[in-house]
Amino acid sequence: MTTVLQTRPRQFVNTPAFDRITQRALRYLQSGYSVHLRGPAGTGKTTLAMHLAALIGRPMMLIFGDDESRTSDLIGNQQGYSRKKVVDNYIHSVVKVEDELKHNWVDSRLTMACREGFTMVYDEFNRSRPEVNNVLLSALEEKLLALPPSADRTEYVRVHPEFRGIFTSNPEEYCGVHQTQDALLDRLITIDIPEPDLFTQQEILEQKIGVSAAAALGIVTLVRNFRVKTNNEKSSGLRACLMIAKIATEHKIAIQTADPDFSDLCADILLSRSALSSVQGRVILGELLGSL
Repeated sequence: MTTVLQTRPRQFVNTPAFDRITQRALRYLQSGYSVHLRGPAGTGKTTLAMHLAALIGRPMMLIFGDDESRTSDLIGNQQGYSRKKVVDNYIHSVVKVEDELKHNWVDSRLTMACREGFTMVYDEFNRSRPEVNNVLLSALEEKLLALPPSADRTEYVRVHPEFRGIFTSNPEEYCGVHQTQDALLDRLITIDIPEPDLFTQQEILEQKIGVSAAAALGIVTLVRNFRVKTNNEKSSGLRACLMIAKIATEHKIAIQTADPDFSDLCADILLSRSALSSVQGRVILGELLGSL
């Protein structure tokens, strides 16, 4: 059974930088186009996609890209069968037997979203192989979704006028992703999601975790400087900031350099995100903590 998600407004930190991106994306969606949010890991692409789906106000289908996915995982498949057997012996000397076997078709998420006009959020869609996503081409352009031939149902589904697609991808990651076909990208409006600015990250920590402005600024500055010093600027530091702030708040760890628990917390979260050795990373982190 396919589950339909009812989107509800969540605690979304809408700073001026995010508000501008939201307004642009919502404008394109309202005009009938699907949008593609592209950016490094941790920049808030999925959160923004869910927020956009909530603003649209329609039920949502959530799909995750996967290298093992097949086209049937998007559109549906034959699952089981129904058998009907009728034996007519009204005249005792004549026996009439009718045996009917019919396969059962079950719609998957994409088919249901197209048929009912739901919002489809396809997270990290480039993790699926390009040939799997070919079924999206006609759905986005010609507004027709092609299904496997069958005598029991129509082979085409007309896409509902309210159907919208929100795609996310991480082009910076080379492991586990596939190159997307130009035909699909040509049907999407791509918005590059940059690393959230200092003010945005500070606001997120204040509103989501509840830390003070000074503590939020200190954490964001520390993580950003560590990423710069270790040449690790391809991915976002927002997740690391949220981890540090959440754990420190829940376990009453003082957000200050003199507290050894805070130093250990920062080391455990940040050192694994650096390509440098543990010794080199600790030296850089110690210097940054000392100057925080």
